[in-house]
Amino acid sequence: MNKIPIVLASDKNCDMQMYITILSAITNKKKDSFYDFYCLIPSRFSKFVDQKFKKLINKYNNVKLTFISMKNTFSHLPMQIEHITSPTFYRLKIAELLPGYDKALYLDIDTIVLKDLTQLFNTDLGNNYIGGVPAASYIIEYEKLKDYYDNIGLKDMAYYVNAGVILWNLKQIRQDNVTEKFLALTKNTYKFMDQDIINLVCYGKIKHLDFKYNIMTSYKRRFLDNPELCNKIYEIYGEANLRKAIKNPVIVHYASDLKPWIDKKVWLGNYWLNYAKKAPAKIKIKESSCTRFLKQISENKFKKLVFWGASIFLKDLIETKKIKRHKILGIIDADPSKHGKKIGDFQIYSPQELNVLKPDAVIFAIRNRNEDIYPQVQGIIKREYPNIKILPNIFCINKNTTKLPKGIIKNEICKNETNV
Repeated sequence: MNKIPIVLASDKNCDMQMYITILSAITNKKKDSFYDFYCLIPSRFSKFVDQKFKKLINKYNNVKLTFISMKNTFSHLPMQIEHITSPTFYRLKIAELLPGYDKALYLDIDTIVLKDLTQLFNTDLGNNYIGGVPAASYIIEYEKLKDYYDNIGLKDMAYYVNAGVILWNLKQIRQDNVTEKFLALTKNTYKFMDQDIINLVCYGKIKHLDFKYNIMTSYKRRFLDNPELCNKIYEIYGEANLRKAIKNPVIVHYASDLKPWIDKKVWLGNYWLNYAKKAPAKIKIKESSCTRFLKQISENKFKKLVFWGASIFLKDLIETKKIKRHKILGIIDADPSKHGKKIGDFQIYSPQELNVLKPDAVIFAIRNRNEDIYPQVQGIIKREYPNIKILPNIFCINKNTTKLPKGIIKNEICKNETNV
């Protein structure tokens, strides 16, 4: 029997997304495949949620599920990407958490599994630490990120993979003390957080997997629908192979802030929606930061606006023509190297030029580290430009806090484990 350990991580805000990923995997597994799920969570889910997971597992043969409470591990780390929370770092400790396995598969909870995972799990990793699908966006847009990656010591993006679907060589990782290297780097701040850490530490020991194992939905809008960039993504994955993967996917990954539980029209969202109908509880729909940002532009009463921050977030919205030119005077940015340049039709100005532009209000447009940067910008506006209004920070979302139990607690839900 094929016994496959599968690791997922989430907090209580995404318990049903985790449920749906597990449901899809179980539904599409072969009868002789045994899935051993490990769900890494900050603290126990509610009794209601726990019972629903138990009921799901008991419906199927050859399935086991273990909740592992990670306590407050990594909760102190700053998040650089709005829609990602600290449980993303849990995967760095997989080799410690699963001492009885030589290999394991990690899945983000924004994935849907549509085929049996045996072939993927049986991939020969050799002495590589991990296997993953190349992250095309980082390769194609390398020039924009070159200074950053040169600075952190990653000069060649050819190996770089997306961390949402990773096959882990736990035996090799333990042998080479790789977990210690992962944890050492968590002391630093990286733009793409644990994904950067994984790629830095595993550099040169990464096996590339087929695109069908991690079809990233953001690529449709960013590359496949862009005539200038479409050929570049074909070069990375192969046009025929990419088309075949999309037609017959194994794992679909909603790898952006646009999720099917936010926007039902997201590419390939129908796969997720089909399984969501079977979930025991409705998922609370949250507006994306893009939606909140665009609403702030359209719904305020001010006639003249400027953006603060020539950010990647703002650039993406402008280049996809989601922002109209009306009543926007330009973009303010503190970086002198950006002054005088443009993003689309919008000129970038220095903060001192606010006196010339004389906007009615400023819209804050920096998503990364917004909780640190917004108060600084707010202070500048109130102190130096008291006649200009700064609108609220739409990126800051209050997070619920829970008192966590001491130690790591395991709670096993087991079904038909015998004769494995």
